[in-house]
Amino acid sequence: MASRTRTSKTSTESTPAAKSSRGTSVNRVILVGRLVANPELRETGNGIHVTTVRVATNDREQAEFHDVVLWRQQADFAVTYLTKGRLVYVEGRLQGRTWEAADGSQRRTVEVVADSFRALSTKQAPDPAA
Repeated sequence: MASRTRTSKTSTESTPAAKSSRGTSVNRVILVGRLVANPELRETGNGIHVTTVRVATNDREQAEFHDVVLWRQQADFAVTYLTKGRLVYVEGRLQGRTWEAADGSQRRTVEVVADSFRALSTKQAPDPAA
């Protein structure tokens, strides 16, 4: 009885996806926090509405601040209905960008570009003592 020698491929050689060093990645952010300031509407050169809001989240004792970019109807909604201190839900993706500052240095920031943006708290009544 002749013995057969079997050769097997290693797990990295057997799958087509393993040949590439790129794997599946996820760029998803979900935040629940409070607005730090009232949103201010800006307009691009093409007339598209945009606003950047800062959302504060608190994980235990350390507060974190996140810049969130809202486009078109989301920007209009935020400017019209939201004010400082409102609790919001944000879902989106991280996006980095660089720019040149006035002093000539290169600056970099990472922002959340919102896909979904909702108010979670109701509008607060004005303080009668003020």
